[in-house]
Amino acid sequence: MPELPEAETIVRQLREQIRGAKLGPLRHVRRDLVRVGARALKKRLPGRTVRDVRRRGKRVVIDLDDDTRLVFALGMTGHLGIFAAGSDVAKHTHLRVALDGGRRELRFRDARRFGGIWLLDGTDDSAGFTRLGVEPLEVDLRTFRRILARPRQVKALLLDQAAIAGLGNIYCDEALYRAGVHPCTRAADVDPARVKRLHRAIKRVLRESIAAKGTTVASYLTARGERGSFQSKLRVYGRQGERCRACGTPIERIQAAGRSTHLCPTCQPL
Repeated sequence: MPELPEAETIVRQLREQIRGAKLGPLRHVRRDLVRVGARALKKRLPGRTVRDVRRRGKRVVIDLDDDTRLVFALGMTGHLGIFAAGSDVAKHTHLRVALDGGRRELRFRDARRFGGIWLLDGTDDSAGFTRLGVEPLEVDLRTFRRILARPRQVKALLLDQAAIAGLGNIYCDEALYRAGVHPCTRAADVDPARVKRLHRAIKRVLRESIAAKGTTVASYLTARGERGSFQSKLRVYGRQGERCRACGTPIERIQAAGRSTHLCPTCQPL
């Protein structure tokens, strides 16, 4: 499932390709995937100019010149990219928007359809942005300490988008490993030194993954159709049975926060 680094990679590439571009007619839209604004898309998008492309949590936001926003949730298999208008259209492509007089297209593909599309006016919060927590790359240590001072399992808390927006299974496991924190530890019981290490580890692992254009373990591709490369640098996620690179203990997989969770039992004692 695309998480913050994957969404950020897509945003940066789309920004380079379409900021300032004028949108044309919709060539296809699967309306049941549009959570808000399905009837308005065909009327309101043509003629609009892309003012900016940005990210909030795991979502991609395209700001238009009339203060509307075209928002994409990537779900588990969502992909956004720019294609030549005459190129083959992949299966499960649910939105095609003409660009630059029809020479290019913005396309959204989602095989499992767990993602979504919203067309929002400036004040409309139907996509739930106000319910999202702090951005992990921006949160300061003092605020992070306050977030963790809760009697909840630490991995469940990190996965809670209302607490911290953008983290998912992969980067929670990787950050907890780097900080030496067992995923099942109660957040309020993590000692101050490890809270500081976890705060630093989250930022580092996210930045490293963004630099590697994300993690491709299944279907994720960048906006340019490239695979991410951070999967080669994963230290625990997906490595069950392999040796810990720090101590040699076999990596274990357990259930935590309802998710398959990877850890080193020696480096991350409960």
